Amino acid sequence: MSSEQIERRRRRSSDPQEALGYWLEATRRRTRLSSLALADDHGMLVAGAGPASECDEIAAWAPIVLSGLPADSAPPFELHGARVSGFDAFVCARSAETEISSLVDAARGCSRILHGRASGNAITEA
Repeated sequence: MSSEQIERRRRRSSDPQEALGYWLEATRRRTRLSSLALADDHGMLVAGAGPASECDEIAAWAPIVLSGLPADSAPPFELHGARVSGFDAFVCARSAETEISSLVDAARGCSRILHGRASGNAITEA
């Protein structure tokens, strides 16, 4: 093996918003999720991959469900997520079969993109 690093990514961007979209889409495809969203702590969609309406919906539910806040009613689906290190944000997915480790990995990637460096060691499951 050569000392040169092999580039696995097919799409890149120096624009954080575009890079987040590429990262979430690649993660969504790799994990075979219907939708994957990056939501802020107010339930606003920051970036998503998959059907826009699903991304908006899971982003809206994320801070309520994943922070353990009391809700008048639960969402009509199972929601899993991971907190993004250094930001009041969650990576979340709408699926009963979601592997938490894939969401933690997705959150680490979002943290790296948003920080602009290879950090993100303090990712926690939400």
